[in-house]
Amino acid sequence: MKWVEKYKINANDADLNDTVSASGVLRYMQDTVNCQMEGEGPSYRELLDRGLAFVVSRLRLSLYDPLRAHDEIESETWTTPSKGAIFNRCFRIKRDGMIMAEAATCWALIGVGDRRIYRVSEVDFSYGEDEPLELDAPARIRIPDDVSLRLAGERTVEYADVDVNGHMNNTKYPDFLCGWAAPMKGRRAVSMGISFRSEAPLGCTLKIYHGELDGVHYVRSVKGSGEVNAEAEIVFEEV
Repeated sequence: MKWVEKYKINANDADLNDTVSASGVLRYMQDTVNCQMEGEGPSYRELLDRGLAFVVSRLRLSLYDPLRAHDEIESETWTTPSKGAIFNRCFRIKRDGMIMAEAATCWALIGVGDRRIYRVSEVDFSYGEDEPLELDAPARIRIPDDVSLRLAGERTVEYADVDVNGHMNNTKYPDFLCGWAAPMKGRRAVSMGISFRSEAPLGCTLKIYHGELDGVHYVRSVKGSGEVNAEAEIVFEEV
C-alpha cells in the first residue's frame, strides 16, 4: 500500500539554479516516510524510545524533471518485499500527475545502543507492500578500478549537517557529494547512487575524492581513521 502526502514546494528549497536540488527532493521523500510512520506506527520517535532506528545503507535516485518553488506535488512511499537484514522502500514524486522523481532504497534496522542489526523476520511492521520500481537495484556502489580518484578537499561535519542521532543526516549527502563532483551553477543531478558505508558524526573531518569516467562522476568520502564514509556515482545534465 502506498502512503501519499501533498506538499507545496517551499521557496527556500530552490537552489542557485532556481530548482530543487537532489537533497531537497530527498527531504520531501523522507518526510513522507515520517508521516507514514506516525500514521501507521511505530513513529520514528517511538522506535528511538525502544532503542531502535532505521539507517539507510543504499540509495538509487532518478530526477526526471526539475521541481521549482511553489510547485504542488504528491509524494508517495511504500515498502517492497524484503528479506534478511535489508528493508526495501521506494518513493515517487508527481506534479500534475507526471512523475518527477523516483527512488529505491535499502535500510537496516539497528539497535541504537548495542548496534545489533535486526532481520526482517524479527519485527512486524504494519506497512503494506507494493511493487518495486523499475529502477536499477540500489546495489552497493563499486567505483571502477580504472577511475582515477584525486583528493578534492576536506569538510568537517557541522551542526547544520546532523540530526538527532548525532551524525550527518542521509538527506544531506546528495548535495554534499554533488558539490564536490562538479560546479553546480547551470547543472543538476539527474541520476545518483549512494552507498552509505559508515556514519559521519558531528565534528568528523572527511576527505573527499573525485574522479570521472565516460560522463559519470564518482565521489568517495573518507574519515580520518581511513574508514570510508560514503561512495557515490552521479550523472549531471545542463540546466
